[in-house]
Amino acid sequence: MMSTPLLDELLTEARPIWEAMTAHPFLRELATGHLPRERFDFWVQQDYRFVQDGLRFLALLIARAPDEELRRGLLDAAVAFRNELTIFEDYARQQGLQLEVEPTPVCLGYTSFLLATAATGSLGETLAVLWGAEKAYYDAWSTVRQALGLAEPYARWIENWTSPQFAAWVDWLGAQLVRWSSTAEYPTLRRAFLATARYEYLFWDMVYTGTTWPI
Repeated sequence: MMSTPLLDELLTEARPIWEAMTAHPFLRELATGHLPRERFDFWVQQDYRFVQDGLRFLALLIARAPDEELRRGLLDAAVAFRNELTIFEDYARQQGLQLEVEPTPVCLGYTSFLLATAATGSLGETLAVLWGAEKAYYDAWSTVRQALGLAEPYARWIENWTSPQFAAWVDWLGAQLVRWSSTAEYPTLRRAFLATARYEYLFWDMVYTGTTWPI
Protein backbone atom coordinates (compact mmCIF):
# COMPACT_ATOMS: atom_id res chain seq x y z
CA MET A 1 0.00 0.00 0.00
CA MET A 2 0.95 3.66 -0.31
CA SER A 3 3.85 4.85 1.84
CA THR A 4 4.91 8.46 2.50
CA PRO A 5 6.83 10.03 5.40
CA LEU A 6 3.61 11.38 6.93
CA LEU A 7 1.63 8.15 6.64
CA ASP A 8 4.58 6.09 7.88
CA GLU A 9 5.00 8.44 10.84
CA LEU A 10 1.34 8.13 11.81
CA LEU A 11 1.42 4.33 11.65
CA THR A 12 4.73 4.11 13.50
CA GLU A 13 3.52 6.25 16.38
CA ALA A 14 0.31 4.22 16.67
CA ARG A 15 2.02 0.83 16.22
CA PRO A 16 1.32 -0.65 19.70
CA ILE A 17 -2.42 0.01 19.59
CA TRP A 18 -2.53 -0.81 15.86
CA GLU A 19 -0.97 -4.22 16.39
CA ALA A 20 -3.30 -4.90 19.32
CA MET A 21 -6.27 -3.89 17.18
CA THR A 22 -5.40 -6.12 14.19
CA ALA A 23 -4.64 -9.08 16.48
CA HIS A 24 -7.73 -8.68 18.65
CA PRO A 25 -9.35 -11.95 19.85
CA PHE A 26 -12.56 -11.02 18.00
CA LEU A 27 -10.67 -11.15 14.69
CA ARG A 28 -8.63 -14.21 15.63
CA GLU A 29 -11.69 -16.18 16.67
CA LEU A 30 -13.64 -15.06 13.62
CA ALA A 31 -10.79 -16.20 11.37
CA THR A 32 -10.63 -19.63 13.04
CA GLY A 33 -14.38 -20.20 13.25
CA HIS A 34 -14.50 -19.96 17.05
CA LEU A 35 -16.29 -16.64 17.43
CA PRO A 36 -19.69 -17.09 19.09
CA ARG A 37 -22.57 -16.16 16.82
CA GLU A 38 -23.99 -13.69 19.35
CA ARG A 39 -20.72 -11.73 19.37
CA PHE A 40 -20.75 -11.44 15.58
CA ASP A 41 -24.38 -10.37 15.58
CA PHE A 42 -23.61 -7.73 18.19
CA TRP A 43 -20.86 -6.41 15.92
CA VAL A 44 -23.33 -6.33 13.00
CA GLN A 45 -25.77 -4.24 15.03
CA GLN A 46 -23.20 -1.77 16.30
CA ASP A 47 -21.23 -1.44 13.06
CA TYR A 48 -24.48 -0.80 11.22
CA ARG A 49 -25.09 2.15 13.55
CA PHE A 50 -21.50 3.26 13.01
CA VAL A 51 -21.82 3.25 9.19
CA GLN A 52 -25.07 5.22 9.42
CA ASP A 53 -23.22 7.97 11.26
CA GLY A 54 -20.27 7.46 8.93
CA LEU A 55 -22.49 8.70 6.12
CA ARG A 56 -23.23 11.84 8.12
CA PHE A 57 -19.49 12.28 8.64
CA LEU A 58 -18.88 11.98 4.89
CA ALA A 59 -21.66 14.46 4.17
CA LEU A 60 -19.97 17.05 6.38
CA LEU A 61 -16.63 16.39 4.72
CA ILE A 62 -18.11 16.58 1.21
CA ALA A 63 -19.70 19.92 2.03
CA ARG A 64 -16.34 21.42 2.91
CA ALA A 65 -14.25 19.74 0.18
CA PRO A 66 -12.26 22.53 -1.52
CA ASP A 67 -12.01 20.98 -4.99
CA GLU A 68 -13.78 18.62 -7.35
CA GLU A 69 -11.26 15.79 -7.04
CA LEU A 70 -11.78 15.45 -3.32
CA ARG A 71 -15.53 16.01 -3.57
CA ARG A 72 -16.04 13.31 -6.20
CA GLY A 73 -13.91 10.78 -4.36
CA LEU A 74 -15.89 11.32 -1.18
CA LEU A 75 -19.18 11.07 -3.08
CA ASP A 76 -18.04 7.69 -4.40
CA ALA A 77 -17.25 6.71 -0.82
CA ALA A 78 -20.75 7.68 0.29
CA VAL A 79 -22.16 5.26 -2.31
CA ALA A 80 -19.83 2.55 -0.98
CA PHE A 81 -20.99 3.23 2.58
CA ARG A 82 -24.60 2.86 1.44
CA ASN A 83 -23.69 -0.47 -0.16
CA GLU A 84 -22.15 -1.55 3.14
CA LEU A 85 -25.46 -0.85 4.85
CA THR A 86 -27.08 -3.21 2.35
CA ILE A 87 -24.70 -6.01 3.39
CA PHE A 88 -25.75 -5.53 7.01
CA GLU A 89 -29.43 -5.33 6.07
CA ASP A 90 -29.30 -8.50 3.97
CA TYR A 91 -27.64 -10.41 6.80
CA ALA A 92 -30.10 -9.09 9.37
CA ARG A 93 -33.06 -10.05 7.19
CA GLN A 94 -31.72 -13.58 6.72
CA GLN A 95 -31.00 -14.02 10.43
CA GLY A 96 -34.03 -12.20 11.81
CA LEU A 97 -31.70 -9.73 13.54
CA GLN A 98 -32.90 -6.34 14.75
CA LEU A 99 -30.69 -3.49 13.50
CA GLU A 100 -32.43 -0.53 15.12
CA VAL A 101 -30.64 -0.80 18.44
CA GLU A 102 -29.16 1.73 20.82
CA PRO A 103 -25.48 2.51 20.20
CA THR A 104 -23.17 1.45 22.99
CA PRO A 105 -21.05 4.03 24.84
CA VAL A 106 -18.03 3.13 22.69
CA CYS A 107 -19.99 3.31 19.42
CA LEU A 108 -21.57 6.60 20.44
CA GLY A 109 -18.23 7.99 21.58
CA TYR A 110 -16.52 7.03 18.32
CA THR A 111 -19.19 8.46 16.04
CA SER A 112 -19.39 11.62 18.14
CA PHE A 113 -15.63 11.99 17.76
CA LEU A 114 -15.96 11.59 13.97
CA LEU A 115 -18.76 14.12 13.65
CA ALA A 116 -17.08 16.65 15.94
CA THR A 117 -13.84 16.39 13.96
CA ALA A 118 -15.68 16.86 10.65
CA ALA A 119 -17.49 19.90 12.04
CA THR A 120 -14.66 21.69 13.84
CA GLY A 121 -11.33 20.11 12.85
CA SER A 122 -9.09 21.11 9.98
CA LEU A 123 -9.47 19.38 6.63
CA GLY A 124 -6.19 17.55 7.22
CA GLU A 125 -7.31 16.42 10.68
CA THR A 126 -10.61 15.14 9.31
CA LEU A 127 -8.87 13.23 6.53
CA ALA A 128 -6.44 11.74 9.07
CA VAL A 129 -9.40 10.36 10.99
CA LEU A 130 -11.09 8.96 7.87
CA TRP A 131 -7.88 7.42 6.52
CA GLY A 132 -7.20 5.94 9.95
CA ALA A 133 -10.64 4.33 10.17
CA GLU A 134 -10.52 2.88 6.66
CA LYS A 135 -6.90 1.74 6.93
CA ALA A 136 -7.77 0.05 10.22
CA TYR A 137 -10.56 -1.95 8.59
CA TYR A 138 -8.38 -2.87 5.62
CA ASP A 139 -5.62 -4.15 7.91
CA ALA A 140 -8.00 -5.86 10.35
CA TRP A 141 -10.02 -7.72 7.74
CA SER A 142 -6.87 -8.57 5.80
CA THR A 143 -5.72 -10.60 8.81
CA VAL A 144 -9.01 -12.49 8.62
CA ARG A 145 -8.65 -13.06 4.88
CA GLN A 146 -5.12 -14.42 5.30
CA ALA A 147 -6.48 -17.15 7.57
CA LEU A 148 -9.97 -17.70 6.14
CA GLY A 149 -9.89 -16.63 2.51
CA LEU A 150 -13.37 -15.77 1.29
CA ALA A 151 -15.11 -18.55 3.19
CA GLU A 152 -18.76 -18.30 4.12
CA PRO A 153 -20.55 -16.99 6.07
CA TYR A 154 -18.20 -14.00 6.15
CA ALA A 155 -17.23 -13.73 2.48
CA ARG A 156 -19.16 -10.52 1.74
CA TRP A 157 -17.67 -8.75 4.73
CA ILE A 158 -14.13 -9.91 3.99
CA GLU A 159 -14.33 -9.04 0.30
CA ASN A 160 -15.81 -5.63 1.02
CA TRP A 161 -12.86 -4.48 3.14
CA THR A 162 -9.98 -6.32 1.45
CA SER A 163 -10.78 -5.99 -2.25
CA PRO A 164 -8.36 -4.24 -4.64
CA GLN A 165 -10.96 -1.49 -4.96
CA PHE A 166 -11.02 -0.91 -1.24
CA ALA A 167 -7.21 -0.97 -1.09
CA ALA A 168 -7.15 1.66 -3.85
CA TRP A 169 -9.63 3.78 -1.89
CA VAL A 170 -7.44 3.63 1.22
CA ASP A 171 -4.41 4.65 -0.86
CA TRP A 172 -6.36 7.50 -2.45
CA LEU A 173 -7.39 8.73 0.99
CA GLY A 174 -3.79 8.63 2.14
CA ALA A 175 -2.77 10.70 -0.88
CA GLN A 176 -5.50 13.24 -0.10
CA LEU A 177 -4.36 13.44 3.51
CA VAL A 178 -0.80 14.21 2.37
CA ARG A 179 -2.09 16.68 -0.22
CA TRP A 180 -4.24 18.71 2.17
CA SER A 181 -2.00 18.68 5.27
CA SER A 182 0.66 21.15 6.26
CA THR A 183 3.79 20.33 8.23
CA ALA A 184 2.70 22.75 10.94
CA GLU A 185 -0.36 20.65 11.78
CA TYR A 186 1.43 17.28 12.02
CA PRO A 187 1.10 17.18 15.83
CA THR A 188 -2.67 17.62 15.49
CA LEU A 189 -2.82 14.93 12.82
CA ARG A 190 -0.93 12.51 15.05
CA ARG A 191 -3.35 13.08 17.92
CA ALA A 192 -6.37 12.61 15.66
CA PHE A 193 -4.95 9.46 14.08
CA LEU A 194 -3.99 7.95 17.44
CA ALA A 195 -7.47 8.64 18.83
CA THR A 196 -8.94 6.88 15.79
CA ALA A 197 -6.70 3.84 16.31
CA ARG A 198 -7.72 3.69 19.97
CA TYR A 199 -11.40 3.83 19.07
CA GLU A 200 -10.92 1.07 16.50
CA TYR A 201 -9.40 -1.16 19.18
CA LEU A 202 -12.13 -0.26 21.65
CA PHE A 203 -14.82 -1.08 19.09
CA TRP A 204 -13.51 -4.62 18.58
CA ASP A 205 -13.13 -5.02 22.32
CA MET A 206 -16.63 -3.73 22.99
CA VAL A 207 -18.32 -6.19 20.61
CA TYR A 208 -16.12 -9.06 21.83
CA THR A 209 -16.94 -8.50 25.48
CA GLY A 210 -20.56 -7.40 24.89
CA THR A 211 -19.99 -4.13 26.72
CA THR A 212 -23.03 -1.88 26.73
CA TRP A 213 -24.72 0.61 29.02
CA PRO A 214 -24.59 -0.47 32.71
CA ILE A 215 -28.30 0.19 33.29
